[in-house]
Amino acid sequence: MTTNWTVQARYVDPELAAMQVLSPRITLNDLAAARELEQLLATQATRSADDVDIQELSGVRRDGTTLRMRLYRPARWHRSTLPVLLFVHGGSFVTGGLHSEDNRCIHYAREAQVAVIAVDYRLAPEHPFPAAVEDCQDALDWVVAHAATLGCDPSRIALGGLSAGGCLAAATALWTAEHRSISPALLMLLFPVLDARVATGSVNEFTDTPVLISDTVHRLWRLYLGEPGHRAEPVSPLASPAAATDLSGLPPTLMITAQFDPLRDEGLAFGARLAEAGVPVDLHHFGRGFHSFDSFDATRLGLECLDIQVRALQRALAP
Repeated sequence: MTTNWTVQARYVDPELAAMQVLSPRITLNDLAAARELEQLLATQATRSADDVDIQELSGVRRDGTTLRMRLYRPARWHRSTLPVLLFVHGGSFVTGGLHSEDNRCIHYAREAQVAVIAVDYRLAPEHPFPAAVEDCQDALDWVVAHAATLGCDPSRIALGGLSAGGCLAAATALWTAEHRSISPALLMLLFPVLDARVATGSVNEFTDTPVLISDTVHRLWRLYLGEPGHRAEPVSPLASPAAATDLSGLPPTLMITAQFDPLRDEGLAFGARLAEAGVPVDLHHFGRGFHSFDSFDATRLGLECLDIQVRALQRALAP
């Protein structure tokens, strides 16, 4: 079924509806153009942060190459040991970088009083699965190994990600469940990509929603995993976390979903499966919202969503 967005639009939060007009939708019809537009929009939106210290980091991948990361710490941290959030940006696996979520990472560092480390993972299709997941694993290992130097507490670590970054964060959490040397205190999944089957009602219904449309979701999986029939079968849970048969080892989870998001149904289904597996899960579904609407933090609903994330980090990472 195809949704008539002009009919459904009256249910969108009015502040969000006004703000999204100012933000062109990024589609994947032309990858070079998509990357250029993402860079432009993110750069234009980045704000200064005098109360957050930002430092560029150079980690090491398993193959010996450099893995870039960015560290955000509240300016008043006074050399105390901080809990840490490893955060993975969105961008459909194919766009974005350390610039993509500067404002969000600054907000977490300032409001939750945590160290935030953003990961510059390799992008598809030049680097298809499992490159990005391996980069997140290597980043986590590197952060734990260098926690003392960074002023971070390796026993208080959260994983978080937005959209495709949510997929990578969930995959990293699945990996930690098999490698018990690291036990994240929280998994924060924001409008996550989770299911390579692309078969839910919402992913096929929302063809003209703000920010993200169903066509983009179909395309991103082909760019990340290859065309159906030419990809490894069965699809690994580290690629598509919805394929995991056992979620019981995942950390307590904050799941954020939105009504007018093609990814809505897979997020809700994953949250329900987490609860069924005995994982403590806080699921916040926002009616009247759309994909990644909390990026519009000048709106009341966007700020409310960010506040939920900050409180979850504070609770999970408290001493």
